[in-house]
Amino acid sequence: MNTMNVRPESPRTSELPSELEREIFEIAASSHPKWIPKLVLVARRVRIWLEPELYRIMRSGKGRVIPPLYTGEKEGDNDVLDLNRLQQYGRHVKHILLQKRPSQEIGHILNCCPNVHNLALWMIRGSCTHLIPILEGLPLRRLSFDPSYFFQNYAKDSSVPFDQALFHNITHLEVLNATVAWSKWKQLAHLPRLTHLALVGVVNQALIDCVLAECRNLELFVTFFMYTDHPGGDILVPQKDPRVVFLKKIIGHLDHWEVGARGEEDFWIKGERCKKKAMRKDFTNVASTRLSLPISL
Repeated sequence: MNTMNVRPESPRTSELPSELEREIFEIAASSHPKWIPKLVLVARRVRIWLEPELYRIMRSGKGRVIPPLYTGEKEGDNDVLDLNRLQQYGRHVKHILLQKRPSQEIGHILNCCPNVHNLALWMIRGSCTHLIPILEGLPLRRLSFDPSYFFQNYAKDSSVPFDQALFHNITHLEVLNATVAWSKWKQLAHLPRLTHLALVGVVNQALIDCVLAECRNLELFVTFFMYTDHPGGDILVPQKDPRVVFLKKIIGHLDHWEVGARGEEDFWIKGERCKKKAMRKDFTNVASTRLSLPISL
């Protein structure tokens, strides 16, 4: 943010205590994120309060780009990153979604954003192997990615090396273009903190059973289906384990991701609601069964 555009601080005329004034601005910013660029121009103190929120979420892909990332110039077909600006606000960024961006650009962005804990990398242009050491240095907790961009030996049934350090602290993992072979995903069982897993692609009952049996700390397992009212194939509906949740294909992926980054309902939260509903139903069925059993004297 260019400080020249911010009104100079003048003697305070507000009768509100500073703490209350700050709380009002922060509530306004969290309730209406699109207002933040204008709110930070009110006064320097407001800019200081709201600047972390302005830059907390980064998104570049189909649709809008937030916050401003590029200079407006081009190098070939690629936009030119505004590295000076990125280095100034990068420490505030906590959530990043990058879609259809060159892998070299992604490396520059991630090097400037050392505090990212929620990262989505979709349809990347170029190999991402060089990004692995950068990702290992980030405090990642949530990751959405397609492993085929990261591992050069990614063959049909070869195991994805989830034993690498970059995955050790992941709690929420969304895998794109999943296939049914458990041999490919078996190292998911080695992720010590994985509690939430989503597989986007082809899933069958054998894979579901293996995931539930081997991933001991799993609390929620989400899969997606398209065009019908149920997953189809050999998948059991309903599932015996309430941790397994089937959700319809998401429309507007980038907007959906941003909604979740802002703390509103995304597929993880919806999945938790579905799980709790299934658990309540199971509890009711068990209680009804017990009440209907004959009493032995």
